[in-house]
Amino acid sequence: MLSRRPFLVIFAGALLALAAPPSKIVRADSKKVHLAVVVAKDSPVSDLSFATLKRLYLGENVNAPGGKRLIPLNHAALSQDRIGFDRAVLGMSAEAVARYWIDRKIRGQSGPPKAVQPTDVLQRVVSHLDGAISYVRHEEVRPELKIVRIDGKAPGDPNYAIQY
Repeated sequence: MLSRRPFLVIFAGALLALAAPPSKIVRADSKKVHLAVVVAKDSPVSDLSFATLKRLYLGENVNAPGGKRLIPLNHAALSQDRIGFDRAVLGMSAEAVARYWIDRKIRGQSGPPKAVQPTDVLQRVVSHLDGAISYVRHEEVRPELKIVRIDGKAPGDPNYAIQY
């Protein structure tokens, strides 16, 4: 029988191993997922800089050509696409993003983008809500949406920035 001390050491080690967040999202097929930034078909937005997209999803006001304020929409907080987007665009883990928004709330600043789920509902909202912008997997973009180029690049182009 194990004495108390070695048992506690083994138990604590097992807990740490189970609690440690993975450093990367690992896909079984090892193919990168390209996330397309999308707006309604009739939106004047066709290209954004990566820095502008990041500012938008960090709570800053960003206007479309013509002056209409863009409304960022997110996936559910722990969805694979949201985690991939937050890492690729914001450079933060899910925990860091949560801390960022708590800090902003404490300081009386704007809140996080609204999360809409599932993906088909998110796409319908973007297609009907004036100024809405979001992201979906490139292969899942519906015909009523327009893909926004990021720094002149579309999903699938070499060096496209929003992938995981």
